Amino acid sequence: MDFGGTKMALATADDHGMILHRADIPTLSDAHDAISRALEVAHELINRTETQYQSRLRRVGVATMGITQDSGVLLAPNVAGWRELRLPQLLHTAFNGIPVLIANDVKSAALAELKWGALQGMDPALFVNLGTGIAVALIASGRIIQGAHGASGEIAYNPLTEHDCRGVRDDVAPLEERVGGGAIQRRARDELGWDLDAGELLRQAPRDPVIRMWLDPILRTLSFQLTHLVIALDPARVVIGGGLAKVHEVIFPYLRQSFDSFVPFPPEIVIAHFERDAGLMGAIALALDGSQAVHGG
Repeated sequence: MDFGGTKMALATADDHGMILHRADIPTLSDAHDAISRALEVAHELINRTETQYQSRLRRVGVATMGITQDSGVLLAPNVAGWRELRLPQLLHTAFNGIPVLIANDVKSAALAELKWGALQGMDPALFVNLGTGIAVALIASGRIIQGAHGASGEIAYNPLTEHDCRGVRDDVAPLEERVGGGAIQRRARDELGWDLDAGELLRQAPRDPVIRMWLDPILRTLSFQLTHLVIALDPARVVIGGGLAKVHEVIFPYLRQSFDSFVPFPPEIVIAHFERDAGLMGAIALALDGSQAVHGG
């Protein structure tokens, strides 16, 4: 199960990670309604799979936005009520007796890339999710670094300058509100009257000098922030995933120029192997290898 701000992807898979049955449903309204609909669809998929393959459910892997705790989900502002959601309790009740493994969606996507995709054999490495949300996963010694509170890589909360005074304590994510896909779309509409999403703006940038000029400082900010991280980690490879990775031909030149100028040993930059189903494949990887889960049971 992959819980996202706009859609939820669910699937059953075999022991090799091959998807057997799947469904995609919109997240839509509040958190409890979304979870109820997701669990209903999940059980339908399970029943269909067990009937067709004469099999049984062994584990449940869940990739979700935010940082999951027993009392709620932190750093997940995009769906009303998600913060108050007692996700582990709900899932353990829904799948009584079945191990449930829960992890952050970006770390789950990185796990899929580590197991089957562009992060295989790369150590250390960096997975960057560019979409509505902005976050990274750090890979070292063949594992994803979780951090003391499961919050490593939450760079959405990076201050943009030394003069910033509002951040996570004010429910402000300075970097995400500058370079996140949703923020780009809102600013383009408010400042310029363009009713285009971030992906479309980036696709049009090479042939539209006005859009290109407007996006330039945004992409420079992104490159500036990631350059600091790359210098600190010295990764062998940087893998770019998320919805905006589809327009990597516009983003990559900014990253390469900055890395080449400032990083002592510039890493390779590649697009993620799982462009569409990274979170879902990460949830499957969690179910196959629960050792990377933040919250198990």
